[in-house]
Amino acid sequence: MKNFGGADRYDPMTDVMEIAPDIAILLAHSWKNHGGQPIDEEVACRIWTFDMGWFDMDTSTRVRDNLVRAGWIDQSSEGLKPAIDISGIHIPLGWMPTMRVLDNPPTLPKGTSVTTVVNNPVSEPERKEPVVQSVPIDPAAAHITDLLDQISNSSGLERKEVMRRAQRKRRALGPVTLWMALLLVAREQKLAMQPLMRTITG
Repeated sequence: MKNFGGADRYDPMTDVMEIAPDIAILLAHSWKNHGGQPIDEEVACRIWTFDMGWFDMDTSTRVRDNLVRAGWIDQSSEGLKPAIDISGIHIPLGWMPTMRVLDNPPTLPKGTSVTTVVNNPVSEPERKEPVVQSVPIDPAAAHITDLLDQISNSSGLERKEVMRRAQRKRRALGPVTLWMALLLVAREQKLAMQPLMRTITG
């Protein structure tokens, strides 16, 4: 993969990873279980809010609309899908998006070479059918943002660090919900659990 910290002169036909690497990684992370197929616009926001825990719903909606306007996400009657080839984009361990770029994303130039996101794309195994996302049936999932803020404020850890530790636990433990992973982080920090339980059951 190309380095995306270089200072090469801007070229409208350049690799998208040199235009906005954070946006390219966000799209790859969000659509990695969907094979690049369209997903409902509300589902995209729920993925960012409930599955990833990156933003609250209002912020997710704003980010979605910004990326559609800037041409990074294609919008059609079938839903939303990346406007670039995400198949070869590497997702760094513990990566999280930053609002600096997402609040004012650069416009994806017309004619950008989306097939050169990686220099040597690796052939992929046969894709499985995309997983259909639905509204979370776990009521606690709706309180992820509040829980994350509460743990961050009580522990003194930055919000991003709390989420990084929770995601690390999910990778280590397997099928664990995000709110449970957050509670495990809180227990490590010796926080009182009753206020946190009231948050996710309220």
